Amino acid sequence: MKLNVNYKILTLDVNNFGTTSRIHPVLIWDGDGATLVDAGYPGQFEPLRKAVEQEDVPFTHIRRVIITHQDWDHIGTLPDILRTLGSKVEIYAHSQEKPYLEGSIPYIKTTPERIAARLRSLPENMRAKAAAVFAGIPTARVHRTIADGEILPFHGGLQVIHTPGHTPGHVCLLLKSHRLLIAGDQLRVEQGFLVGPAEEYTPDMVTALASLKKLVGMDIDGVSCYHGGFFGPNASERIAELAAAGNSHSSNF
Repeated sequence: MKLNVNYKILTLDVNNFGTTSRIHPVLIWDGDGATLVDAGYPGQFEPLRKAVEQEDVPFTHIRRVIITHQDWDHIGTLPDILRTLGSKVEIYAHSQEKPYLEGSIPYIKTTPERIAARLRSLPENMRAKAAAVFAGIPTARVHRTIADGEILPFHGGLQVIHTPGHTPGHVCLLLKSHRLLIAGDQLRVEQGFLVGPAEEYTPDMVTALASLKKLVGMDIDGVSCYHGGFFGPNASERIAELAAAGNSHSSNF
C-alpha cells in the first residue's frame, strides 16, 4: 500500500536574549507515524508540541527525531521529547555528531571560551539568565547513527547527505516523495533569497562551501531552511549557482 506522505515546515518564534527570530523544524508524517527533523531551543517544548498538534498529528505519533547537527537551537527540547515519548521515540544523528550529542566531548560552539565571549557581548542585566541557559544545554542518547548516501526506509525514502563544515557531522535530508531538501543550516533564506551557511557560525567554511557541491544535480524542487523557511520552486538551479560561486552571506541567525 502506498502511503500518503505529508510534511509541514513548522515555525517557532524565538526571543534569544533580546533578539527575535524564527526557526523551522520539519514534521513529516504518514500512516506509519511521524518524524521530526530538529527540535528547537531549550524551553521550546510546549510551542513545538502545539505546532505539531496543529497539523492534526498527535505528538505521540512521533517515532523518531533526526538531528541535522549539534547546535543548541536544534537539540534544545530533546530531553522533554524523550521524557514525553519514552521508548516510543528514537534519536537519529550522523556518527560524527554522536559523541557531542551524548556528552563524550564538548559541543564545538559552546566551549567555556565561546560562552564567556557571548556573555560579555550581552547587556549586564541579561548575563545571569543567559549563563543559566548555556549551563543547561542538553545531551541525549543517539539511538541510531546515519551515514552519507543512506536512504532511510520511511516516508517514501529519506536520503541522507553528509554536508560537513558547519559542524563535522552536519547532514541534509532529501524527502524524495516531495523533492524537498531539508537543509539544516547548510542553506538559509534571507530576504527571499537562498544563500549559503553563515560564516560566523561555521568553523570550517571551506569545507561547508565544498559541501554545497554535493547538492548539485539532485532532484530538488524546494528547500526547507532552519533559518528562513522555504525556498522554491526550482531550487536546484539556485543551489548550482551557489556552489559555482562559493557563495555565503553573513547574517544574525
